[in-house]
Amino acid sequence: MAQLKRLGFWILFITLSGCGGSGDGGLSRVETPVEGGSVVSTLLLNISDTTVTGAAPVIVTATVMQGALPVTNRAVTFTTTLGVFSPSSGSALTNDNGEATITLTAGSVRGAGEISASLSSGETSSVPLGFKTQGDDIGIVGDINISVTLIDGEGASTDTVTSSKPARVIATIDGISAPLIVTFSSTVGDIPIPSAITNADNQAIVDIYAGDSLGAGTVTASITSGETGQVLLVVGSSTVEIGSGDPFVEGVADISLDTISAGGTTVVSVIIIDDQGNNFAEPVDIEFSSSCTSQTIPTATLSSPVTTSNGVATSTYLAKGCIGEDQINVTANAGGINLSANGMVTVLPADAGSIEFVSATPEYISILGTGSTERPESSTIIFRVLDTNGNPINNSDVDFSLNTDVGGMNVIPTSATTDNNGLVQTVVNSGSVSHAVVVTASIRDTNPLISTQSSNLIVSTGIPDQDSFTLGADILNPEAWNLTGTEVIVTARLADAFNNPPPPTVVYFTTEGGSIGNSSAEKQCTTDDSGACFVIWRSQNPRPEGHILVDLNNPLHAPENINTMGQRYGGRATVLATTIGEESFPDLNGNGRFDVCEVKAFNGGTGKPCNADGSINEAGADIIYSGNDVSGQPYDLPEAFSDYNEDQVFNPSDGSGDIGGELEEPSDFNANGLYDGKDGLYNGVLCAIPNHAGCSAQKSLDVRGQLVLVMSGSNPRVCIATTSDNSSTVVNFLRVDEGTSGDIRVKTEFNSDLVQTPKVADEDAIIIARKNGLCSANVVSIEISNDWDNDSGTTDTLETHNYIDSRYDNTVYIKGENTGSVSVTISDLHNQPMPVGTTIKFTATAGTIVGPSDFTWPNDNNNGGATYAVSIKGEKEAKAGVLIMEVTTPNGLTTFFSETKIDIQ
Repeated sequence: MAQLKRLGFWILFITLSGCGGSGDGGLSRVETPVEGGSVVSTLLLNISDTTVTGAAPVIVTATVMQGALPVTNRAVTFTTTLGVFSPSSGSALTNDNGEATITLTAGSVRGAGEISASLSSGETSSVPLGFKTQGDDIGIVGDINISVTLIDGEGASTDTVTSSKPARVIATIDGISAPLIVTFSSTVGDIPIPSAITNADNQAIVDIYAGDSLGAGTVTASITSGETGQVLLVVGSSTVEIGSGDPFVEGVADISLDTISAGGTTVVSVIIIDDQGNNFAEPVDIEFSSSCTSQTIPTATLSSPVTTSNGVATSTYLAKGCIGEDQINVTANAGGINLSANGMVTVLPADAGSIEFVSATPEYISILGTGSTERPESSTIIFRVLDTNGNPINNSDVDFSLNTDVGGMNVIPTSATTDNNGLVQTVVNSGSVSHAVVVTASIRDTNPLISTQSSNLIVSTGIPDQDSFTLGADILNPEAWNLTGTEVIVTARLADAFNNPPPPTVVYFTTEGGSIGNSSAEKQCTTDDSGACFVIWRSQNPRPEGHILVDLNNPLHAPENINTMGQRYGGRATVLATTIGEESFPDLNGNGRFDVCEVKAFNGGTGKPCNADGSINEAGADIIYSGNDVSGQPYDLPEAFSDYNEDQVFNPSDGSGDIGGELEEPSDFNANGLYDGKDGLYNGVLCAIPNHAGCSAQKSLDVRGQLVLVMSGSNPRVCIATTSDNSSTVVNFLRVDEGTSGDIRVKTEFNSDLVQTPKVADEDAIIIARKNGLCSANVVSIEISNDWDNDSGTTDTLETHNYIDSRYDNTVYIKGENTGSVSVTISDLHNQPMPVGTTIKFTATAGTIVGPSDFTWPNDNNNGGATYAVSIKGEKEAKAGVLIMEVTTPNGLTTFFSETKIDIQ
């Protein structure tokens, strides 16, 4: 029947070919050339590497194609002029991709060779394939074949490995006479040394063990030329036991000393044997543990894990506070079999050696009646009792006491017993006054008495008070007027009435210039353990506007150290920080409470001294109190507000302040929609007990801090404030002779606009003209008008005078090698400080600058500019030059000024 099927196939194939049809599917893949003009098969050769060595044979591939289709199951015959093929027949069969592969080894002759391939039907590779060989063949004497076998310890063939019966893997390499490396791998079991070199019998041998998994698998041996061999393997279990002793007792660990003193040691040993009673030779990891070694804070130690040596494992037990019986547990897994044993050691109690303070949680507690979740009114104090070896002792009695009970402070309980970790604790409860307290802990029945003390426990309010509120910034004058995104770290620091840091407290921030907030874009931060937190201020709109130097409103105003242009001060951004707290108060008798005798000192006025009990000492001398704290700030506080114009007055409610504060905003602590002034009462929790009339029912308010950040401009304004002429006369102004009348206008070479200044009769008219912010100019003319009011209905009468005081020439005159000096006032456009870090560098083209010539602008929010002075030493010969001033901001903007002349005579 099979022959009939094959005959039918060939009849169909010939019929289709005779009709000229190519067919499809399997019929399109031909195995022989088709007669009558069909496409001839082609061979394409490829080599994996053109260099062949004994250690690195290569693969030669011939791809047989008929048109675009691979030709399958065709025998390809390879020939070579050098090297040796494996198999030695030099032939291989094409696969489904039309590829036939063969291994080419180095052979025994070094040189270059060529490879060709052909089919039985006559087709050959069109171009031979070239290569190089080292001629260092590993000794191939025929076709390479690898056979793999397993033998047991007696040399008998086997296919099974157990935990007690390892085996050996033997790989026999046929077809190669020289030694070579064989690599072994297995899907089950364990081969500790996975490679070996063939011996004189062409065999490579390695050991294989059961490992920790059971089941069937394959062992594979391979060589570098790619040949492999395999054998099947079964990993089974064998009977193994763990125990100790002679005779052997299963499940019992041997303990060298079953009773030890505190801090003592003993040795724990176990043996693993096989089903023949022999020590189990394969290495096994043994785990040792006990109740005391497994505690969160171990009171004993055991060496673990330990690897068996010839079936034996030992571990050392060290007592470090464990007392009484401690069961030792030993576990292992041998070839998939779980093993366990145990023993018992008894540790004798030790004598107490010391007691140590561990912790106080929290370290700050609130005065009685002022506690909160963040700061409770009690603290847990923990001590640890140790024996003479430094190990924890349990069941030891400890007594507690306080160094003071002022204000009703107490400790409960007054005695307690240590736990397994030697720890013992008590609780301190606060009283009605602030104080530092320590707890003394003593080990009962010790002689001499063994005691220790806790660290200071602080009893305080934990409520921020006003005089401790500190607000600061790492940069006070950032380069922020012309730049957006400049950042400043603004930090608030808090403390309570006793200057202790409060618990985590939220501080809120606001500003009328730029933006402010934390990393989450919230205008707040929470203090840390030190009482501090910070937010980031960033330069952006809004930017507070104000007077600008040399604009239409201030045409003649020069930079100056103290700003006299008046409100509004441009570029000054107010940052207000607030948090809920209490007012500070004068504690004249030091009892930590606001007493009736301190009311006058709180509000200001004439009062009497205080008695220790807080009453007024009527017999004492009168004392005048300012009502201010040690920082000069008032104790009694109004509602917090943003003081935009820095006049310390809330302008919308008080008409006595400066202009520029019309938009100031209150914090409105009580949410009544109004700004509330001082109430004359103490707002806080530390009022005397009992209360008196000087204490407010409202115990809290917004404590606050405020600072000003200067949004400094990048373009400097400069005034040569003083120069010395050759007669040592200081000149810093232009002057028109008296006798003129009317108003005076100055016309300069650099500005066609006329500048007006009033004329006072019978006095010289003083006019200061400046160029680009410099206090210097060449005046072209001075025009005097009898009626200069820009009134189109009135004819102006002008008189032109070309005379000016000739002393003003902005030149430093120096006699020979004498010294002249120049002082320069610099500010930004608003007559505010330049950005912090701005550098000012002076260079003289004639003479030499004596002393400092480079300056750096400090961290400064002064309302004004700054003055820098340099001295210039002359030369023997006459020379003229200029003083060059170079101003560079942190952002890299550099401005040069060279209007000051140097004349060395």
